[in-house]
Amino acid sequence: MNAKILAVLGVMALMVAAWFFYKEDVSVKPATPEVPTTSYEITEIKAVQTSPETGQTEYTLTADSLVKNAQGSDEMVNAKMDWTPPNAQSYNLTANRASLDQTTGDLRLSDGFVLTRKGDDTKADMVIKGNLLMGNTKERTVKSDEAVTVEQGEDRFLAQGFVADLAQGEYEFSQIEVQFSPPKREDKPLF
Repeated sequence: MNAKILAVLGVMALMVAAWFFYKEDVSVKPATPEVPTTSYEITEIKAVQTSPETGQTEYTLTADSLVKNAQGSDEMVNAKMDWTPPNAQSYNLTANRASLDQTTGDLRLSDGFVLTRKGDDTKADMVIKGNLLMGNTKERTVKSDEAVTVEQGEDRFLAQGFVADLAQGEYEFSQIEVQFSPPKREDKPLF
């Protein structure tokens, strides 16, 4: 009788083991490599563009590197641009990220930009700082729809955006916020 019980228990153990291994059904899939993501980085970028009207150098663009961004387009890192449109003042632009389409002239400075209009003996440098600047090197215009800070000498104001024609030196700021600090009042007798 003990042998019959052991045989039945053995058969039951075999059935449980077979059921367990059947439930584990491991499917073996063929190994296929993933499609590689293409990326690249080119260092020490320098581009020079001449003016079609005068033949003189209009802008010089330098960057630490040129990389492919997440959207798949080329982007310059730590870009610096010295820009002098014909018969206009000189400008210096810097940005953490920049992209430039040579064909259309579309320029995009992002991740923080600084636009500096060089001053002279009569006026100080004008510095415009913001997060995103769009422009066109062929039309010689720039604009920002985001908040910017403008400084010139001791004067400073905030604006919610601006549009500028660099060739003409015309700037249009929207929703300006100015803090005025009048000089201290000194009461003096008139006579």
